[in-house]
Amino acid sequence: MGLTLAQIDRLLLEWQQKGDAANQNLLDLYDLSAYQRLSGMGNPPRNVTGITQQQASTALTALDRLFEYLELFNHQLDRVQKLRRELPSLFISDLQLDAIEHLLVGTSIDLPNLQIPLAQRDLSGANYQNRSVSLPELMERMTIAFAIARDTFVEMETAWTELESKLIDTHRSLIELQQLAQNNRVALPASLLTAQTNFANLQLEIDRDPLGINRTFTQEWTPLIANIRHEVTTVAQQYQQLQSDFTTAKSSLDRLYQLDRDSLDSATASQSKIVHGLPIASPLPAEELVELARWLERLAVKFESGMIAPVRVGLTNWMSKVRAYTIVAEATAIANHQPLATRQELRGRLDALTAKALAKGQAEDPVLVDLATEARQVLYSSPTDLNLAIDLVRKYERQLNHRLAC
Repeated sequence: MGLTLAQIDRLLLEWQQKGDAANQNLLDLYDLSAYQRLSGMGNPPRNVTGITQQQASTALTALDRLFEYLELFNHQLDRVQKLRRELPSLFISDLQLDAIEHLLVGTSIDLPNLQIPLAQRDLSGANYQNRSVSLPELMERMTIAFAIARDTFVEMETAWTELESKLIDTHRSLIELQQLAQNNRVALPASLLTAQTNFANLQLEIDRDPLGINRTFTQEWTPLIANIRHEVTTVAQQYQQLQSDFTTAKSSLDRLYQLDRDSLDSATASQSKIVHGLPIASPLPAEELVELARWLERLAVKFESGMIAPVRVGLTNWMSKVRAYTIVAEATAIANHQPLATRQELRGRLDALTAKALAKGQAEDPVLVDLATEARQVLYSSPTDLNLAIDLVRKYERQLNHRLAC
């Protein structure tokens, strides 16, 4: 049993609506600037290359095929509508309905003949193949062709739009990275110099192959900028750290100089103000301190010229040498100051003992008075006989303890 007239009318209406939608979607596709740039609508066609050329060719071919299919589609609907208008209002025959049904759902649309390659022909066979499809099959072919064209031109539209901002961002990043390197006196990485050279050609390449360049941005430029940023930032951080290390190094050298002067001053004071048997340590050799200063100056010159890695190694070795000298200088300063510190400690202990004697009512004891007087004379004379001063303070302490014990 075939379709009824009502079913035919509903199906015809559906196909008309699909045809209207197809025409509108094609109009929207024509409005895409990518399509207009590539098809030459209103302007000379774009001279595209690479992936864009390949896909644009495929898309335009699909559109050409779609135009052929759409013409066949509209012609088929015209045939159906003509037959429908010719139907009588009464006594419609099954043959008339079958004819319309055949046009709507049957294999009734002849496609252009398909050329058969020579390698596939028989001697007596034709060089072409007749092809026929139904209206649903034709719509399926149209849908596939439209999808190919739509996806390609939308991707190109997106690529051209995105690449403008990517171009701006990349240019800004290259300037920023160059400025960062220059501010930190870092030699420009070879990768950055290469990127700057290649960037000049990007605008032309974007116009010619947006799809290829968009993929290149994702696969190459984005990671390249990230790697350059990491490289420049790392070196900049090393530069800044070295700046701080040089400040620390200068402070360390100044402290070493001060320790050496203190050691020398303590040795001179101990020898001139005190008679003692304690050893006097020798200060650091002057030529060693001079060489340390020259070494640091050489490192500073290399640092100013942009050398980072060797300066970092050299400064580490220099700091190790300074730390070793500082330990020696601190020990020397303490040792040379020891006689003066001992005398000062004896003066304080004598004051404490005499104060204790006064508090305990023993300050007038003749022996304690004589010992205190003699001890003060020795402790406050120059040079001070340190061993005698130690003996007198100890005697005073023993005598005071003896008196308090009685």
